Amino acid sequence: MKQQSRRPFTNTQAGSNHDARTSALEAIIVKPEQALSIKPFGLDVKVLLSTEATGGAISVLMGRIKPGEGPGDHVHFNQEEIFVIVEGTFELTVGGQTTTAGPGTIVFVPRNVVHRFKNIGDTTACMLDWTLPGGQDQYFKAISDLAANGSFTGEKVTEINKKFETKFLAAH
Repeated sequence: MKQQSRRPFTNTQAGSNHDARTSALEAIIVKPEQALSIKPFGLDVKVLLSTEATGGAISVLMGRIKPGEGPGDHVHFNQEEIFVIVEGTFELTVGGQTTTAGPGTIVFVPRNVVHRFKNIGDTTACMLDWTLPGGQDQYFKAISDLAANGSFTGEKVTEINKKFETKFLAAH
């Protein structure tokens, strides 16, 4: 078998509309067992792609959500969010539209749109969460660290929410 070159592919064709700059980013493959595990708001979350690993472009999380779990109404002011349901059944509300959804469902939440989700099944569900640009991993890590350090207070959560431009419409 012929070994492939490890150098980045660049398109040097004249008139090409592709960006031929080489990226300072490194290709990465992350298996779930290699991901950083965190527990923001008591949820089981793995950071599959961090904001740093993608040069700020995105962050990708995998949440294992127990029956009855999920955040209340909240909004992100500085990023879009995409959910993909991998396992289980969720009730999702995005911009006032509520639906029940299962595996294979994708949800796009533009910035400034109020949304929430809840596992309404009787087994642990799994959801992938992309944020564009990245940052959700940093937000969840900051929240997780508060609980781990025994310093989880409403005031400190509010400070983190402000820093990451996220707002919960009711006390969380």
